[in-house]
Amino acid sequence: MLTSKVERKEFVDKITVTGNLESINTFSIVAPMVRSNLKILWLVEEGTHVQKGDTVCKLEAVTLEQDYSVAVAQYEMAVAEYEKSKADLNLQYLMLESQVNSIDISTSITRLDSLQLQFTSPIEKRKIELELEKAEIEQEKLLNKLKFLKNINESEMKTMELKIKQEQNRINIAEDQLNKLVLTSDVDGMVIYARSWSTGEKISEGGEAWMGMPLLEIPRMDQVQAKLLVNETYFKQIENGQEVEIHVDARPDLHLNGSILRKSPMGKPIRRRSQVKVYEIIASLDSAAISIRPGLTITCDVFLNRLSDTLIIPTISIFEEDSIKLVYVEKGRKFDPYVVETAEGNNEFTVIKSGLSGSEIIAVTRPVESLILN
Repeated sequence: MLTSKVERKEFVDKITVTGNLESINTFSIVAPMVRSNLKILWLVEEGTHVQKGDTVCKLEAVTLEQDYSVAVAQYEMAVAEYEKSKADLNLQYLMLESQVNSIDISTSITRLDSLQLQFTSPIEKRKIELELEKAEIEQEKLLNKLKFLKNINESEMKTMELKIKQEQNRINIAEDQLNKLVLTSDVDGMVIYARSWSTGEKISEGGEAWMGMPLLEIPRMDQVQAKLLVNETYFKQIENGQEVEIHVDARPDLHLNGSILRKSPMGKPIRRRSQVKVYEIIASLDSAAISIRPGLTITCDVFLNRLSDTLIIPTISIFEEDSIKLVYVEKGRKFDPYVVETAEGNNEFTVIKSGLSGSEIIAVTRPVESLILN
C-alpha cells in the first residue's frame, strides 16, 4: 500500500505560464501603409543601440516598383508626345505665317505696279484691282486660319501639359511609397525585433510583412513589465491582483516578484488564420531597480491561492462514498476510514478543514476490503 503523511504547511495553488519582458513605454516601428505585399530585405541587428534618424529596416514591394516603372515610362511618353506635337504645330504655324507674309509682299508689289500703270487702259486697271482683292481675301483666310491654329495649338498643348503633370504626380506618389520602404527610427534606443503575425516568431530578413504590422520596437529600459500569453483555461483562473513569481530564462539566479495588473478581454490567434486563441495578461514587476532587458523570455508562476499553516493531503487520497469524503488512516496493518471536510484544493493537494489532526498516515490508494477496519 502507498501511504502519505498528513502535513501542516502552506497550501499553494499555482499555474505556470510563459511570456516575455517588455517595456511599459515602447516606440514601435511598423510596416508602412502601402497597398502591396511586403518583404523584409534588411534589418539592423537586434540589440543595436540606434540614434534618431538611423535606418533600421528596408522593405521590398514588387508591385510598387512596377507602378513606379510604369509611371516613369508613361511620363516619358507624355513628354515625347508633347514635344513632337509642339514641333508639328509650330511648323504648321510657321508655314501659314510664311504664306501670309508671301501674300503681303505680293500685294505690296502689285500696289506699286498699279501706281505705274495709272495711265494704262481701264481693263488692265480692273485686272490689277481684282488681283488685289483676291490677295486680300486669301490673306484674310490665312490670317483666320492662323488664329484658329493658334487656338487649337494652345488647347492641345494645355491638354498635353495636364497629362504630363498627371504622370509626374503618379511618379511622385510612387516615389513617396517607395521611400516609405526605408524605415528610420524617431527615437534613440535599443532595437528589439517584433513577432510576425503569421508565424508568431520574431521577424527576420526574407520574411513577409503587412501594412501596419509591428516590425521593430525600441523600449524604454527603465520601466519593464511582464507580458504573458495563456490559453482560455488559465485565463479564466487568473484574476487581477494575484501574486506572481517571475523567472528570467537567461538569468536562472534572478527571481522577480509582482502581481497581475490586467487581462485582455479578447483573445487573438496564436498565428495568422489559426483558430486557437491565446489571451494576453500583463503583470507588474516589484523589483524595478534591477537592470533587465526587455524582450527576455520568462517563466511565470501565478499564485491562484495561498493558505499558510494548513493540513494538506494528496488529492488522490480522498475518496467519496454516498457524497461523504473519506480518507483511510493507517492503524497497524489496517486502515480506518475517517470522514473529512475539505477546503481549497487542486489536482495535487487538498486542504483538510476537519477530520484529521495532522499526525496521521493515510493511504494514497483505496485499500482492499480486507484491510479496512469496520
